[in-house]
Amino acid sequence: MVNKQSRLPHKLHLPLMSLLALSFICCSNINCASAADSKAAKDECHVACIDPHAACVESQKVIDTLHEMAKAINKGDFEHFAEYFDENVTTFDDITKQLLVGKKQVIDRIKERYEQSVQASETHAVSYTICQPYAKVHGNTATVTCVLRKVMGGKHPVVYESHDTKVFVKEGDKWKELHSQGLWKKVSS
Repeated sequence: MVNKQSRLPHKLHLPLMSLLALSFICCSNINCASAADSKAAKDECHVACIDPHAACVESQKVIDTLHEMAKAINKGDFEHFAEYFDENVTTFDDITKQLLVGKKQVIDRIKERYEQSVQASETHAVSYTICQPYAKVHGNTATVTCVLRKVMGGKHPVVYESHDTKVFVKEGDKWKELHSQGLWKKVSS
């Protein structure tokens, strides 16, 4: 015999999952400069943290760290960007399917891909936006989910998105990325 009470949550499962999926959709426009000068274009790129969801005050600090990371990479400032990574950071390279281990290896790969994107862009301008980040803190560890959006500028901007999960650890009073998992996909051109 089937318990009819157990069917109610199942009936709500599809609408609830639909709402969850919609919560990850980013509906922002990024206005990057269409100038030929890459420095001028980078200075005019929009940096945003759209519709953040912090589970607590400490979670907001993690989201603020993510925002600072986006500002640093938008400027191409990898020295400052690297300050937000743990020495033992790991990530899976979605192109090579290899595990990258250690700050130097991870930063070098991010920098390489950033430079490839800049060169492929008509205006040599690349902008990153963090869409709907959600951070949950558990002691000195935080889990973040977000949609990262990369726009390569020009008359016909190319937009990529990655649904990311990140793990941060607190070192002193700073949050640092320990692991990141995402997959970049072209969403428009």
